[in-house]
Amino acid sequence: MHFSHYSDEPVELAVDLVNTDEMNGDEIGTLAELEDFLARYESLQSADVKAPTEADLRELHVLRDRLREVFNAPDEATAVAHLNAILEKNDATPRLSVHSGSPHLHFEPVGPSVASWVGAITAMGLAGIVVDHGVSRFGSCRANNCRDVFVDTTRNRSRIHCCGACSTRAAVAAYRKRQAE
Repeated sequence: MHFSHYSDEPVELAVDLVNTDEMNGDEIGTLAELEDFLARYESLQSADVKAPTEADLRELHVLRDRLREVFNAPDEATAVAHLNAILEKNDATPRLSVHSGSPHLHFEPVGPSVASWVGAITAMGLAGIVVDHGVSRFGSCRANNCRDVFVDTTRNRSRIHCCGACSTRAAVAAYRKRQAE
């Protein structure tokens, strides 16, 4: 399934950010790790986004937890409340941009810190998913040793694992359990 042009990369950023908090450690525990992580999303950044700081690192850890709450929200109203709080905190202001040749909307603070910019665009991307497809598209991996999140892009909303590796491990474990019985 293809989501809107605006939300594809911001949604991917949201998922990747939440998934940096692994069961066995933090992928963005240092400023250098954060810079490496953000380099993957350079194409999203506007020129006025400031370089990341230690304060941004701390704020992004908090944002990561708040975004996880969106993915784990029990219903639409809860997810919407979390997203609205993130948007408000990060001054997600609508503005038009023509950097790619045709006018389109951005929802970003003006002259933002990295944390505010990430907060605004990820929440806006996830808000687009909620509006267009509902919170049933958000999921957390059901594998025993994984807590990664994902956006279900299957036609029948049947995805239960974050990736093929977790799906395979779960299938092998179920097979072994059946064989042992």
